[in-house]
Amino acid sequence: MSEEVLRARILDILSKRGNLSFEELLAELGWSGDLRVLRRVLAGMVREGVIVKEPDYSKRKMVYRLKI
Repeated sequence: MSEEVLRARILDILSKRGNLSFEELLAELGWSGDLRVLRRVLAGMVREGVIVKEPDYSKRKMVYRLKI
């Protein structure tokens, strides 16, 4: 899967499901590839301001959400 397709799928999933942890996002994507690629795409999206990584104290994890 190319990074462009992966990026589009992440945006689609986060728009439907809302706040997701890294593990939940993995499950939604059905990702079985190299985790470094997924982490690189997520980090790039955070740097660009497309998504936000913030703490969720009830889950005790960091979650990703779309920036509004």
